[in-house]
Amino acid sequence: MIALIVFALFFIGLMTFVIIRISISCLFWASKNPKDKQSVFKACFPYYIIILFAICLAFIIKFDKNEIVVYYFSIVYFLTLFIWRSELKSSPKKNKSFAVEPNHPKLP
Repeated sequence: MIALIVFALFFIGLMTFVIIRISISCLFWASKNPKDKQSVFKACFPYYIIILFAICLAFIIKFDKNEIVVYYFSIVYFLTLFIWRSELKSSPKKNKSFAVEPNHPKLP
């Protein structure tokens, strides 16, 4: 019985992670420039997080503030924030070269 409960919790957690990851990835795929993660973040993150907050709050209210529901949707909310953060950290950094080129022509 314990193994079944652990498996169910693992499956629910895995499906939650996959659904959140796919929803965030769809925002990047649908953007005009998916390689520029900073612009996608600035354009989509505020709307995404506001809608997610409203959905989580609606479910918490719907289930009469049950502790398990509050814990689950709190984990969903923070997991989403961590996935956005990891998505931004994985973006390639622009190579800033501070090397100064000489102004004089090449001498013999």
